[in-house]
Amino acid sequence: MKPLRDTRTRRRVLRRSGAVLVGSALAGCSTIKDVIQKRQRGKNTSDGGDEATDVSRLSLRKRGQAHLSAGSSPSGGYSEVSVRKDGKYAVVGTKWGTTGTVLVDVSDSSSLKQVHYLGNSNDAPNIDVKFDSRNGLYHRAIEKTWSGNFEIVDYGFSAGTPTNPTVVGSVSDGKSHNVRPHPTKPVLYTMNYGLESNGFDVYDVSDPTSPRKLGEYGPQGAGHDINVDPERDLLCCAYQSGQFIGFIIYDVSDPRNPTEIGRFDYTKRKSYDEANVGEEAFGAAHHGHFDPRRDLLVLGDERPQGVPGGKHVFDIGWKNGSLKNPVPVGFTVSPNARRMEDEYAERFDWTGHHFDIVPKGEATLVASADWHEGVVVYDITDPTTPTPVDRYRTDDGVSDIRVNDEVSQLGKAPMAWKTEYNEERDFIVASDTFTGLYTFELTS
Repeated sequence: MKPLRDTRTRRRVLRRSGAVLVGSALAGCSTIKDVIQKRQRGKNTSDGGDEATDVSRLSLRKRGQAHLSAGSSPSGGYSEVSVRKDGKYAVVGTKWGTTGTVLVDVSDSSSLKQVHYLGNSNDAPNIDVKFDSRNGLYHRAIEKTWSGNFEIVDYGFSAGTPTNPTVVGSVSDGKSHNVRPHPTKPVLYTMNYGLESNGFDVYDVSDPTSPRKLGEYGPQGAGHDINVDPERDLLCCAYQSGQFIGFIIYDVSDPRNPTEIGRFDYTKRKSYDEANVGEEAFGAAHHGHFDPRRDLLVLGDERPQGVPGGKHVFDIGWKNGSLKNPVPVGFTVSPNARRMEDEYAERFDWTGHHFDIVPKGEATLVASADWHEGVVVYDITDPTTPTPVDRYRTDDGVSDIRVNDEVSQLGKAPMAWKTEYNEERDFIVASDTFTGLYTFELTS
C-alpha cells in the first residue's frame, strides 16, 4: 500500500526551502548545520552527519508486516513494541481482550517471523514490553487491573530459548503501567499509575530471578512513562494526573538513585480545555524523548476526548532553556487532528501517542504512532516549527483479520500504538492494535 500523503504539508515544507536549510537564521546561525550540534557534558561536538537530507522528499516505505497470533485468541489487541538494540528481535505486548507477549524475528525487516507467544498465569494483558540491556531477557508490565507489577522473561539468557521462553522473575506488590530498563545497567524503572503511589519505583535486576526494590521516587500521582538518555545520564518522567502534571528531569549518573534536576508544571500553562485544535496547550503528559544530538526534549500529550493532545519541543539548553528550567519552543498536532466528539465515536482517535526521534543526516525527525492517523513522520530540524512530513495508514490486510469484541469497539484501523527507531539497522518498527507489527524505512 502506498503511503498516504498530506500534499498541503509537502508544499509548506517546500516553501520553507525544500531541504535542511529550513530556518537558516535560527539561533543566529548561517546554516542549519551550525544548529545541529550536540552538547554532552558541556562539550560541543559535531553531529557527525555530513550529508544534507531533503526532508521534502522523505517518505515512509513499508518493509514488512506480521499479523501476529496470540495463542488461540482472536487477532487484534496488540499494544507496545520494543526492538532489541542489534535489530534482530522485536517484542509486542497486548491489551483489549488479548494477553501475553509475542517475540518476532525482524533480522530480515522485509520478512517478519513470529518466534514465540507467551501467555501468563493471570490471563492478563502485558501492555508494556521492553528488552533488557542483556540479550536474552525482556520485561513486561502486568496491567493494574490484575494483581502484579511486572515479569522478567528469559528467552535465551540462561533458562529459556527464543522458541521456549520462561518467566524467571516477577514482582506483585505494585500497579505498573509502563516499565523502562536502563539502557546499559541492570536497573529497571517501573511506573506507578495509581494516584496514591509515588511516580515510579527503581529495581535492581542484576539477578533476573530475584528483582530487588531500591526505592520510590517522584510526587504521588499517575506517572505514565520514563525515558533514559545514557549519554547525558538523564531520565525524563511524565505525569498525567495527581499531585503533579507535567514532567520531571532526573540525574541518573547513579542509575539506582535518581536525583531531580528540574521540572515543568503543566498546571501553570494554558490547558487543552481552553484551547482550539492546533493551539499550543498542556495536559495529560504522556512521555518524552531527549534529542540525541541537541539539548532538546520532545514531550507528547495524550488526551482521550475533546481537543487532542499534541507534541511539544522543549529547550533544555539549546538556546534559552536549561535542564532546571525547560522552555517550550515548538508544538504540533497530527495532520488530521480534530475535536474528539461523539460524532467521531471513539476515545483517543486523533491524540498523539508513542513516538521516537530519528536523526537523518542533518535533519531530525520524529516517527510517531498517532492512533487513527497511523504512523506519522514530523520534521523537527527547526524545533520552533515541527511539521508533519509523511503518513502511513497501518490498516493493511484489515479485512482478513478477525478481532475480538473489545478491539472492535475501538472503531476501524489504523490504530497505531507505538513506533521505535533502531539506530543499528536504521529502520522503524511500529505496532497497530488491529494489524500487528510493521517495519519501515525512510527513503527519498
